[in-house]
Amino acid sequence: MISKGRLLAGGVILFALVCLVSTVDFSRGRVPETNSPLVGDVLAATTARECGRDATEVVARHLPAGMEQAAAEAILNAATIVAPRPWFWTPAMETSTIWTGDTLEALRTIKTTAFGTNLLRVHMTFGDGKLRRLAAEVVCRFG
Repeated sequence: MISKGRLLAGGVILFALVCLVSTVDFSRGRVPETNSPLVGDVLAATTARECGRDATEVVARHLPAGMEQAAAEAILNAATIVAPRPWFWTPAMETSTIWTGDTLEALRTIKTTAFGTNLLRVHMTFGDGKLRRLAAEVVCRFG
């Protein structure tokens, strides 16, 4: 028969192994699947540790000044990822678009892990149906 001490030690070792694997796997985050060139370029230019990073230059390659409003909105709407199918947590996917006059602020999830989410925040100002100003940053939410 197995003693209670050995059974308890085996349980603790198994728990520690599961915690180690899940922490390494989900803290670094899996590379998100996306068909959006915009999200792919932003992910290539940033890392999970760069919260608050300015991404205006990367986003401006896909949304140049003078672009038609409808085309810019279509590119922004296509900026999505396929949510991972984790086994112990539910991914937090965030997609929001807020209009204030001629200014659009959009949040798109570009990476999600068990410990937090990276979001692309884009501010666009339109005038006469064309993109006039653009600002973008990668923000992180933990928990």
